[in-house]
Amino acid sequence: MKTHFIVTVQNLRRHLHRFFSIGTAWIVAAGLLFLAPVFNPASALADDTGNWYLDDGSGHQLGAVLFERSDINAPSGLRLRLNAETAGLKLDHVRPMVMSDGGQQAWSLDNRSQELLGAANGAIPVGSSQYDAGCLDPIPADGMAMRITVPSSAGDLTFALAPGQVQTIHSLSQACAN
Repeated sequence: MKTHFIVTVQNLRRHLHRFFSIGTAWIVAAGLLFLAPVFNPASALADDTGNWYLDDGSGHQLGAVLFERSDINAPSGLRLRLNAETAGLKLDHVRPMVMSDGGQQAWSLDNRSQELLGAANGAIPVGSSQYDAGCLDPIPADGMAMRITVPSSAGDLTFALAPGQVQTIHSLSQACAN
């Protein structure tokens, strides 16, 4: 009887070892599946869904987020929020941002940085600004090179938009017009 018990324990150990080996493999595979986009530099630079990284080539970087404003105390519509990624860079909280397509059209986006206040008497974060990005009229041409000019403590900074970012702005403006 004792021999049978040892065989059963050995079988149990073998099955448990196999179970945990397969389980570990599945966990590693799932982890790699979910983490692959984070470590893929091409996906970080090509994110055209509204979370953008902007670099002017002169050492100034901004993070940009395009989103639908839903605060009941502010007018609805699309907003473009910019966050300085460069240490010490302060973004203007009063002047508008200018979006242009290289010469034919320019759009002035109203500064909505006051919407960034957490409290009525709070201070707007110096490295952040927010702009009204809804319903550009006329609608930017699809496929046209575009750039934005952002007022800051370092002067007016100009950032070229990637083709996918231009497509996003074009599509959102077209949807807004319909």
